[in-house]
Amino acid sequence: MKLKLFNSDKSVVNASFYNGIIVSIWAITGIVTSKIVAVFLGPTGLALLGNLRNFMQTASSLTGEGYQNGTIRYVAEFSENKKEKDKITATIFQLSLGFSILIGIVLWFFALNWSNLLFQTDKYYYIIRFFGFALPFYSFNLLIIYVLNGLEKYKKLVIVNSVLSIGNMTVLILLVINYGLEGGFIGVILGPVLVFILNLFFLGKDRIWLLNVFRPKLFSLGILRNINLYLVMAIYSSIIVSVTFLMVRNLIIDNLGTEQAGYWEAMNRISKYYLMFFTSLTTFYLLPRLSKTISFKIFKTELKKFYAIAVPMLLVGLAIIYLLRFFLLRVLLSEEFLPTSSLFLWQMVGDFINVIAIALVKQFYAKLMVKEYLICNGLLYLMYLSLSYFFIDLYGLVGAVKAHALSYFIYLFLVMSFVVNYHKKNQYNRDL
Repeated sequence: MKLKLFNSDKSVVNASFYNGIIVSIWAITGIVTSKIVAVFLGPTGLALLGNLRNFMQTASSLTGEGYQNGTIRYVAEFSENKKEKDKITATIFQLSLGFSILIGIVLWFFALNWSNLLFQTDKYYYIIRFFGFALPFYSFNLLIIYVLNGLEKYKKLVIVNSVLSIGNMTVLILLVINYGLEGGFIGVILGPVLVFILNLFFLGKDRIWLLNVFRPKLFSLGILRNINLYLVMAIYSSIIVSVTFLMVRNLIIDNLGTEQAGYWEAMNRISKYYLMFFTSLTTFYLLPRLSKTISFKIFKTELKKFYAIAVPMLLVGLAIIYLLRFFLLRVLLSEEFLPTSSLFLWQMVGDFINVIAIALVKQFYAKLMVKEYLICNGLLYLMYLSLSYFFIDLYGLVGAVKAHALSYFIYLFLVMSFVVNYHKKNQYNRDL
């Protein structure tokens, strides 16, 4: 099936323009939030908030984020068919609510255990319980965005995303400034709840989707099966990433202390900001074209076009960021985070290889290469975790980013081998 989003060059430009606005607002609010948290809570606070964010992301993989690709694809496909569109939105929202309630119950009864795991103390058990209550609102915000994306309602999508980013930032900053670390924990969770209420106003007539959650007759097993493969890939990726980062962060805390973990967390956040443009570019430019390829020759042509644009920009951007790393740490975070400068080189080596690999991984999505995706991503994070254990002992905190770089280097060759094998298996190598 083809997404209507990519039916014409004008549509691609239009979507890319609005996506650029969304990414810019997300980056600015994220940078401002990181700066405030760094100044008021320091490296330790940044690390502990990072644990909570990873935990929330893992939970939402079953209740919101896991439905991203399937929701966008099938809402777009049936955007002109009200009956099917209602079934899709009802099925996804009802499934999300059901999982949210189930996970909320688990969080409530095992709150002490989760608090010990995330914060090294059980005193924040009430934060875990609060998140269990807020999980449906957190997930519904994401699903609203995915549905708007599938319907190509880009102006409204910009509004909803902006409200989400700015609202979350405002609530978090106010609570951090006034109540410190506990305020930060509450702010990360409370923000999405308040934003959901605001978005009910901005959605206008489209808020009717949410009423479908109360119409169980619209639930469709057929639709659920259709998005199942995308759901498996998304849940798997979200869980394995969050769990791996949580384990590496706790490994650093146990061996080097929470302050060192804060420096590592700061490096990851900065990395995420400068990689956003390139990961977004692979989705808006490369993925739709790879979905239409019928030969290895065309696949290589499209990949070369992407690399010709992305690689020079990436190299120049990384070089500038590296040269300005001390300035950026002072501006984006604080003087307290200057030791993070020692992590930039190896982090950037890994990130460069990461972008090269992501372009190839889009073929997994384009051709629904589920098994290959699961194997490659599983091995990537297993290598990252295993190498971190050895390298942190050998090199200290720098060992974590060296493990990151080496893991992606091996991952790149794994992905390349699977992509080439896919084309050979499907006899596309005749065009070589």
